[in-house]
Amino acid sequence: MEIKLRFLSDEEVAKLDRLAKQRKVSRQEYLRRLIRRELMTAGEFLEIDSESKIRLALASQLKKNNDLLHILITQIEERT
Repeated sequence: MEIKLRFLSDEEVAKLDRLAKQRKVSRQEYLRRLIRRELMTAGEFLEIDSESKIRLALASQLKKNNDLLHILITQIEERT
């Protein structure tokens, strides 16, 4: 099934492209993975105990932190 996403700013699209490039995948593949991960997490939060929810929340935050570190490292490397 095809889904179209409209009204993203040029900056948002550029950031998506940068993140996809860091992972060596296309923008489409990056978005597909992002959506699937979100759908998996959303379903799990509805069906699991609180301890597992905490572990998932921590894992999600660690992933976000890791993504931010990769962006920072890339920016530092570009400046040197």
